[in-house]
Amino acid sequence: MGRIDKRIIKRFFLCFLCSSCIAVIMSLGMALFDYLQVKDNRGKYAISDENIYCNKKLVKEQGKYKISKKNDEIVIKFLKKTYINKLQYRYLVAESIDKNCKIKVYMDNIYGDETVKKIEDNYFKGMSRSVVNIKGNVTKIVFKFPTMNSEMELYDFVIDNRFKWNPYLFVIINTFIFVILFVILFRKEGAEHPGAITFICINVIAICMLILQTPYCSGWDEEIHFSRCYNMAITFDSEEGAPSVIDYLVDNYAWLDLHHEMSIEERIDMIRNMNYLGEIRGAELDTYIIQINSIGYVFQVIAITIGRFLGLPFYCVWTMGRLANVFLYSIGMSLAISIIPIGKRLLMLISLAPTMIFLSTTYTYDVSVIVFLILGSCIWIKEIVSEDTVFSYRSRALYILCMIVGCMPKAVYIPMILGAFFLPSKKFYSSKDKYIFKGIIVLCLCLLMSTFILPTLTNPTVGGDVRGGDTSVSRQLEYVLHKPLAYGVVLLNNIRKKWISYTTGGALGYIIYFGKCISDEIYTILLVGVAITDTYSEKQGKTKYTFKSKIISAIMISVTIVLIWTALYLSFTEVGQTKIAGVQGRYYLPFIFLIYLWFRNEKIENRFSIYRYQLFVVLISCIMVMCQIADSFFAKCCI
Repeated sequence: MGRIDKRIIKRFFLCFLCSSCIAVIMSLGMALFDYLQVKDNRGKYAISDENIYCNKKLVKEQGKYKISKKNDEIVIKFLKKTYINKLQYRYLVAESIDKNCKIKVYMDNIYGDETVKKIEDNYFKGMSRSVVNIKGNVTKIVFKFPTMNSEMELYDFVIDNRFKWNPYLFVIINTFIFVILFVILFRKEGAEHPGAITFICINVIAICMLILQTPYCSGWDEEIHFSRCYNMAITFDSEEGAPSVIDYLVDNYAWLDLHHEMSIEERIDMIRNMNYLGEIRGAELDTYIIQINSIGYVFQVIAITIGRFLGLPFYCVWTMGRLANVFLYSIGMSLAISIIPIGKRLLMLISLAPTMIFLSTTYTYDVSVIVFLILGSCIWIKEIVSEDTVFSYRSRALYILCMIVGCMPKAVYIPMILGAFFLPSKKFYSSKDKYIFKGIIVLCLCLLMSTFILPTLTNPTVGGDVRGGDTSVSRQLEYVLHKPLAYGVVLLNNIRKKWISYTTGGALGYIIYFGKCISDEIYTILLVGVAITDTYSEKQGKTKYTFKSKIISAIMISVTIVLIWTALYLSFTEVGQTKIAGVQGRYYLPFIFLIYLWFRNEKIENRFSIYRYQLFVVLISCIMVMCQIADSFFAKCCI
């Protein structure tokens, strides 16, 4: 056993060493290639004022160009073609500019013919410089400023042609190669312990995605979730109030959500700015009241508290909170894969989906909902397909705990706890034991539903969506109660229109502002194909996943979907509208695994070796998510 352990450790370090060496060589090689493109103007030097032209209305004072709120234009001309790797300039702005500056770079293309490269540049409040990646022989650069909400100043235009190594390129190459080598070299162990192989793959890929993300809020409503987590972490602090960086992230969330493209230098500046603001006391006080849904923040709050206790810079504390979600997700999904006796490869494929991993790298309670509901569902399926074994007290306690914790942040998922209610009598020690357990299930259902329904019925708020619009829970509730048939038609039409997009590959490959899956169709085919062909547990003598079980899961999911759409209709849809607003594909993630289990057919026999089959599934999953990372994060945010 000791020899086997040593071999496993050696193979693991071999993967890491090989991937690191290749990543170093490739990243340095690309940096050297860019550097060798520079012939006679290597280094960093300022652009002379003689090369800078501006329109008459643009004012220049003390070497700074005053950009007004009106359309202004600055032109940089060169007497001969000049190679520029990076163009850097300084700016001063009172608040983040709500529109991008349009930059036209007149440069040679790969054939040596002059072409125009169009670039959009962003200006962040609290930042001081912009670094634009050009990489070409340039004759002219034109800055076209839109009508802006604030005046600004530009100065110190500099050409930077120094040797530039891209650490983010190293990270993505290293991760890609490591995951591929790891999955291949550990294919036997992976087939025997699929949960363990999934745990490592999720952590490696998620950490890569976390590093490549922009250093501020980028997830769904992340500024809200982060503010709550941080305020929970400082609740028992003797000093009230949060740092100024919280104000910065919350006040600028609408702008930051839409501006994720930045150079490496700008990312470093943003991290420094966040660390600086993290040392200054802000205006926001600890006004967040701990609620029932706060349980979804526990792990993130613990990580933030530890980071603050250690006195780490704000960016490190921020990252630790996100990592807490990553570890919760990886541990939870690996346990679920280990528990469930059927569909292991299907659950591995879903757990490695881009949307799922991206959510785990952001501040949100969705991860807690997804992880615990999938864990509870896997326990239920295990009991369904193992009819000859009794539902042990330990398994019952774990099932109820998972379902309660998963539903507390979002009570609309509580119908999913009813799966255990339909277990047959032979799963219990006695009739009394059965009725007690099912009574507990009903009690949990009623208590959790009361947190969702009673506040709405007894004291419906006048307003709905705090972000604005003609929303009102009380007025919307009148439509539902007075015209239930009409609302039923509205509900079914909305569910029907979004059913395909919310349950296919696009729902698992969509990463909010960064873009959608490279190929929704391929992902969908892969999901259905794996759902149909992953029948290895049946060969090991497991009881079949019956049609009755599929009907039970379909009923639970249907009721849950109705509650999701109804909750969003009451709170986020303008009064009287027939199109329900606010519902997103990520709300289907806690039960999307159960949906694809419907395709399972025991009549189809898979004769492939389990080692080869799982290798194919995991390898394709990792390649697809890494391609998505390269396209959505590296290509847009880390050049």
